[in-house]
Amino acid sequence: MANNELDKEFVDKQRERLEEDQRSQAEDEEDFTEHDSGDMSQSLFDREIDATIEQTIEKRLQYVDRALQKVEEGTYGICDDTGEPIPRGRLEAIPEAIYTVEAQQRRERERRPPF
Repeated sequence: MANNELDKEFVDKQRERLEEDQRSQAEDEEDFTEHDSGDMSQSLFDREIDATIEQTIEKRLQYVDRALQKVEEGTYGICDDTGEPIPRGRLEAIPEAIYTVEAQQRRERERRPPF
């Protein structure tokens, strides 16, 4: 299945963006491990922030990796959840998008614990 909105030139451009993002995120991840603080509470706070940032980076890299895999499979621009085409505008804004907005929102709601 292919997203008929996307031509080869667009997909190739997106692949370049994804690969650059992949390299950049991997380099940035290394920077979050080096903090030196004499204040124990500040150090703890820094580690918690670093852990959150690292989780975010790791999740984003997983999406980038999956998007690159989809480029190779010929399914880039197709939602992994619904099989529907992902709008070109969404892919331009978020090249690593592997879900439609609706599918992404549903997945996020399902992950959130109830209050």
